Amino acid sequence: MTGTPKQEIPVLIYRYQGPRRNIGYTLSPFYVKEQLEVSKDDMLFIYAEDFEYIQPFVEKHFPLIDAFTGESMDKFDPCWDNPLMKEAWLVILEDLEKYPFEELELGSFIEKFMTWVRKHVHQADGIEVSGNL
Repeated sequence: MTGTPKQEIPVLIYRYQGPRRNIGYTLSPFYVKEQLEVSKDDMLFIYAEDFEYIQPFVEKHFPLIDAFTGESMDKFDPCWDNPLMKEAWLVILEDLEKYPFEELELGSFIEKFMTWVRKHVHQADGIEVSGNL
């Protein structure tokens, strides 16, 4: 019996060298008014160890109002969903562009991350960061 290969979420790695499927964050575009299904190809997984370089830029946008529930979220939650609207991501991109990442490898990692965000944020209402801690 042959089937289609299992689709996996792309992974962006900076320094992480541990086992696959460890603790980290899945980024996924979201749509508030439309119920569009997001394929795994349009998601991105970053291990927690590598996300530490991006997390401070994301945390600046809290507290925020959850676009789906209308509830206030006081801080970034590493165990749950963190839906940030497009406007927040545009500021995050600006901040990352201005930050002097001196290490070449880290700069490359951040640039790949920003490329992914740019590709998806302009088509969506925002990008959700879901932690699996």
